[in-house]
Amino acid sequence: MRPKKTLGTEKKSREIGVLIFDNANILDISGPVQAFHSASAPATETPTDPGTDRRLESETGNAPLYTHRFLSLDGNSVYTSCGMEIMPHGKITDLNPHSDLLIPGGIGVDQLLENEILQHSLKTFHANNKDRRLISICSGALILAASGVLNGREATTHWSREQMAKERFPDVTWKLNTIYTRSGQIYTSAGVSTGIDLAMAIIEEDHGTSNSLDVAQELVVYLRRNGGQKQFSDLLEAQKRLEPKLLQLVDKISSDLRRNWTLSELSKEAHMTPRTLDRRFNQTLGSSPVQFVELTRLNQARILLTKGVSMKQVADICGFGDLQKMRRSFLRNLGITTTEYLQHFGPS
Repeated sequence: MRPKKTLGTEKKSREIGVLIFDNANILDISGPVQAFHSASAPATETPTDPGTDRRLESETGNAPLYTHRFLSLDGNSVYTSCGMEIMPHGKITDLNPHSDLLIPGGIGVDQLLENEILQHSLKTFHANNKDRRLISICSGALILAASGVLNGREATTHWSREQMAKERFPDVTWKLNTIYTRSGQIYTSAGVSTGIDLAMAIIEEDHGTSNSLDVAQELVVYLRRNGGQKQFSDLLEAQKRLEPKLLQLVDKISSDLRRNWTLSELSKEAHMTPRTLDRRFNQTLGSSPVQFVELTRLNQARILLTKGVSMKQVADICGFGDLQKMRRSFLRNLGITTTEYLQHFGPS
């Protein structure tokens, strides 16, 4: 657990309204909400009158950094796609104009794309509250797109929605291999776990790197992932999609990280031209062969560092060549240095 902190009295709570609806993805809701909650000082729950909101009060007497108000379309409870029932605090039309609004994704999104009440609420909120955030998680960006607030803006959504997003909402500049985007006060994230990435970025924006690092440590997540949304698939999942030639190449990379894996060297091992190899890697894994080598080295380096292996040894074992190259890789892909990573995830 992270150490307790005393918040200054100048820090005020920021309310986040959370749209909930039937068949929403529960992780799209709980992931970012938990990250925002964890950014606050250690808190104790103080029950209020039955049927009313349960408010959080920090041990120091200060208000938490973020509070949440869950809102459904009609004020009635909803069932997420996994069957969990959520009881809202009110209706979407009750949204506090001084709060932010978070919109999750899930298969229930499709039923809301023609909802005129919701579209009107989003348009009105955005038009009248330019200083408040609209935050979408995963396919929740399609709800924003349907309301028109994303027109002329960059946005992202889950990769599986690419064709639908581009065909139905051509006025949006879709950046679909991006983990999250910001356009003014409108934030969109790629899918499920990237909702936590986006929440971490917002916490860092509001309260600095120190606070966001504390949350990353508590939740055991990356502080910042800068790569495309397809680059962080688990290696096993990647292997399921690889053709035999590429699978053999991935095995060779993983078993010999010290080797100088240039594109030319990779192409020779795969018996393909560099252009063909690059195209097939991008089609299958969403990254270039050289990027894949770097991410494989990085994943192994993270494992070794948490086991207490020295940074110099890790840089050698994982094929970075020297400490500076490994540091640059950590910064480029995780947003933190190797030293910061050790401070938060190294052996105790």
